[in-house]
Amino acid sequence: MRYLLWLLVLFAAAVAIGTAAHNNAYVLLVYPPYRIDMSLTLFVILMLLVMLAGYSLVRVVMAAAALPGQARRFREQREHDHSQALLNTALNAYFEGRYAAAEKAAVHAMKAGESTALHRILAASSAHELHEYGKRDKYLAMADKQDVGDSTMRLMATTRFMLDQHDPQAALDALQALRATGVTSHLGALSLELKAQQQAGHWDKVLEIVTELEQRQAIDGSVATQLREQALALRK
Repeated sequence: MRYLLWLLVLFAAAVAIGTAAHNNAYVLLVYPPYRIDMSLTLFVILMLLVMLAGYSLVRVVMAAAALPGQARRFREQREHDHSQALLNTALNAYFEGRYAAAEKAAVHAMKAGESTALHRILAASSAHELHEYGKRDKYLAMADKQDVGDSTMRLMATTRFMLDQHDPQAALDALQALRATGVTSHLGALSLELKAQQQAGHWDKVLEIVTELEQRQAIDGSVATQLREQALALRK
């Protein structure tokens, strides 16, 4: 559309110049004590040149004013791409079992200014697999935000860590904190609670959770039967 408009303007200018070229009229400009006489053709050409120069000047000024914003957006995009590359590196290393490399990439992303909880949870998970629990807990503390999504990731990870260390009460405490954030129907959390209640020997709670998982079709029937028989046998 813009190019069509320019074509029409140039066509109109060409017609105007052609018409003026066959016209003997002239333009008189008077600014005492100065007096300028020029042909209409020359006046039209000068006006077109002035308009073109003015338009070009406006475009240059607008481009200069937009430079800081463009530079900022370019810098932000470059930082985002770098952060995304580090996250991909960390995820690939983690799922390949290269936990030290995964932790290193996640920490590198955090030092580069990445503020999402995902990098911190990934670093904590890597440190957990390396049995470096002090570092793991430090990363978890760094991921402690008010955002519900971040809290869910942190508390779910904490629950899994505590179950791996056979500390069912700490796992149940983390799940209780998760429910306090408003997350009450999370199937993943319910499955983790089942494991925690099994480790704690709370067989009545195991039966309740198995029933709920069955109702929500989140557990295989044969597995549910096996868990229920185990719970009934052990609670006696």
